[in-house]
Amino acid sequence: MNFNKNLLDFMQESIQAWDTEGKKLFSNKKANLLYELSDEEIESFDAIASKWTFFDSRDNVLPSTELPTIKVIQTKKPLVNVALKMVSGETTKWIVQSVNPIFDANGELEGVVSADIDITHLKSQETKYKNIANYDPLTKLPNRLLLSDRLSLAISHAKRYENTVAVCMIDLDGFKAINDTLGHDAGDALLIEVAKRMQKVVRGDDTVARLGGDEFVIILADIAKTDECAVTLYRLLNSLSSPYIINEHEVKTISASIGVSLYPDDKVDPDILLRHADVAMYKAKNSGKNRFCFFDIASDQKIKANFKTLGKIKKAIVQGEFCFYYQPKINSATGKVIEVEALARWKHPLLGVLSPDEFLPLIENDNELSNDFDEWAIKEGILQLDAWQKEGIFIKICVNISPKQLKQENFVSKIKQILLENSIDRELLSYLEFEILETAAVEHLSNSNHVIQECEELGISFALDDFGTGHSSLMHLKELVIDTIKIDKSFVMGMLDCSENMAIVQAVIGLASAFDIAVTAEGAEHIEQVLSLIEIGCDEIQGYAIARPMPRDEMKDFILKFTPDPRWKLASQTLPSKTDFELLLAETNHKYWIEVVMNEFSKDDMNEKFFQTTHKECKFGRWFEKIKNQNNFITPNLKNLDLIHQQEHEKVHRLYEVLKKEKRAINSDEKKEILQMSGALMTLLGKIKKEYEQEKKHISLANKILEKRKYHGQ
Repeated sequence: MNFNKNLLDFMQESIQAWDTEGKKLFSNKKANLLYELSDEEIESFDAIASKWTFFDSRDNVLPSTELPTIKVIQTKKPLVNVALKMVSGETTKWIVQSVNPIFDANGELEGVVSADIDITHLKSQETKYKNIANYDPLTKLPNRLLLSDRLSLAISHAKRYENTVAVCMIDLDGFKAINDTLGHDAGDALLIEVAKRMQKVVRGDDTVARLGGDEFVIILADIAKTDECAVTLYRLLNSLSSPYIINEHEVKTISASIGVSLYPDDKVDPDILLRHADVAMYKAKNSGKNRFCFFDIASDQKIKANFKTLGKIKKAIVQGEFCFYYQPKINSATGKVIEVEALARWKHPLLGVLSPDEFLPLIENDNELSNDFDEWAIKEGILQLDAWQKEGIFIKICVNISPKQLKQENFVSKIKQILLENSIDRELLSYLEFEILETAAVEHLSNSNHVIQECEELGISFALDDFGTGHSSLMHLKELVIDTIKIDKSFVMGMLDCSENMAIVQAVIGLASAFDIAVTAEGAEHIEQVLSLIEIGCDEIQGYAIARPMPRDEMKDFILKFTPDPRWKLASQTLPSKTDFELLLAETNHKYWIEVVMNEFSKDDMNEKFFQTTHKECKFGRWFEKIKNQNNFITPNLKNLDLIHQQEHEKVHRLYEVLKKEKRAINSDEKKEILQMSGALMTLLGKIKKEYEQEKKHISLANKILEKRKYHGQ
C-alpha cells in the first residue's frame, strides 16, 4: 500500500495502518502523542497492547483478541465508533476507535486502518457534570438523585438474595443553634464532620446520602437480621452525639433522631420507604431525640385500612368527627381551675376515639391539611369559650398550634374572620391562649415574635411548651414575647427521684420569676409532686394527679365541683411559719420513700445506689438536720423521731444485703416489720404536729395579751 504519511500528520485523528500480522505499516504523529510511543517503539500492535490496558464501556478488561483492530483482522468486517478506556500506570485516557479492513485488487485482506479520537477531555467533563448532578457539593455524599438509584438497586438485590434493606432517615438535633451562635461556616464544617462520621460507622457497600440541610439518609444493604441494623444505629448515635471541635469551639449539643423502614417487611416502593422512614424519624424526635425508631407497619396498615388518603381526614374535619378533650390547670395558690388545655381527639366511626399520636403525624406532614386542622382547632377553642361564658364559666382555654401557623402571613386575619363569622366579641380572646413548642418559636424567633405581638394586640396570650428540652438561651427568653412557660413533663415526673431534675424545675421557676413570666408544670402524676411544686413556687400545675383529659361536658362539671386535696390546701396557705408545711412535706417524703423501698424489694434487679443513701442523706433526713441545726422546735418526740428514722434506714440496708445474697424478693413478715417501723415514725410525726399546734395557740394567746396591754397603755 502506498500512502502519503505527511498528509496524515495534519489530521486530528490518530491514524495507524497494520498488516494482517499486526505489524505497523505506518502511523501519524497523533498516534505517537495518543499512545505516548515513538515511531520506532510502535513496531506492532503488540507494542501498544503491552503499554496500555484496554477496558470496554462497562469497565471490563479486554484481552488483545477482543480489541477492535484484532477483531477486524479476524472477521474482515469494519467496527465503527467503539468507546474504549485505556490505562497505563496512573494515566487514563478515553478514545473512540473506528477500524476498517483494506483489500487488494484480488479482494484479499491486505491490512486494516484504525482512526482513533481522544475524548478524554469530554469524559472528564462528563464525570464533572455527573458529580454535580449526583453528589452534594458540600459533603461529597450522594444526593437525592443518586440515592434513588442506589435504593432501587439495593431493593433489587434484596429480592434476588432474600435479604433485608434498612432505609434510615436522619435529622440532626440542635443543628439550628450552631448556625445561630457560631455562623453558617461553622454549620457547614459540622455537616462535613457528620458526613465523615457516618461513613466511618457504616460498611463500604452501604450508602450515606445528604438530602439537604441537616437531613441525611443511610441505606444499609444485605442485612440478615434486624438486630444487626440496631447495632449499627447505636454506634451511629454514639458517634454523632460525641463532642465536635468546630473552629476551635467544642460543640456538645448535637445528636440525631433516626427513623428506620425495613424492606421487605415494609413491602412498598422506594419513595414510600423513604416517607415511612421520615415518619419514624419524627416519632424519634418527638420521643425525646437522640434515638432511633422503626416504622410501625401494623399501625400504618391499620390507619391505611380506614383512612386510605389524607382527604379522608380532611373530610372528617368537615363532618365534625374531631373534638377536644380538656385537661385542667390549677392555680397552686388558690387551688382553683384557671385554665384548660384543649387536646384533639378523633371520634372515628369505626375505631372509636383516637389519640393524637394516631393522626397528627399524618396531618403535620401535609401543609394544606395542617393548616385546615389548625384553623379547626382555633375555631373550636373560640366557640367553646363563647359557649362556656354564656353558661357563666370564665376560664382560659389553651390551644396548641403547629410551627407552620406562625409562618402564615394571614394567621391573625383568620382569627378575626372566625370572630366575624360567628358574631363573637373580640374581648373573648383575652381568655384564649396559644401554646407553641419552644424549638419552633426559637427557630423562627423574629417571625414568631411578630405573630405573637399581633395576637397579643387582640388579647391572646402565649405559652411556650416543653421548656428545657430545646435550645432556648436567656437571650431568647428575653426576646420572646410570651406570658407562660411550661416545664416539660419529663423533668416534673422525675423531680422526686433525680436531684438534677429537681434543680432544673427550680431553676426554670426562678428564671420565669426573673422575667415576670408565669410557669406551668405539666406531668404531675402524684400528690407528692404537687406538694413539692407548691413548695418551690410553681404558679400552675397540670397532670394526672389533678385530672386526665376529659370531654367538654365532664370538664364543665369538674370545673364547678373541683376541690383540691386537703394537703394541697394546707400547703398553699400563707402561714406565720413554715413548720406546718415542713411537717407535711416530711410526712409525704417519708411515705414516698417507703413506697419506693417496697417496690425495689420486689424486683429481681434492685438499685444498689438507692440503698447506699444514709438516714441523713434522704429527703426526710435533710429536713430533720435543717430543723436540728436551726435549734427550732426540738422536743423529746423529735429526738425519738431521729432515732426511729435511723433504725429504719439500718433495717432497710441490712434487709437489702440479705435479699441480695439470697437472690429473692421481700416476704410478708419482713414487709410487715418495715411498715411497723414506718407506722411508729408516722405516729411520732402526728404527736409533733399536735405539739406545734399547741405551741401556736400559746403564741397566739401571748400576742393577744400583748395587744391588749398595748391598747390599754400598760
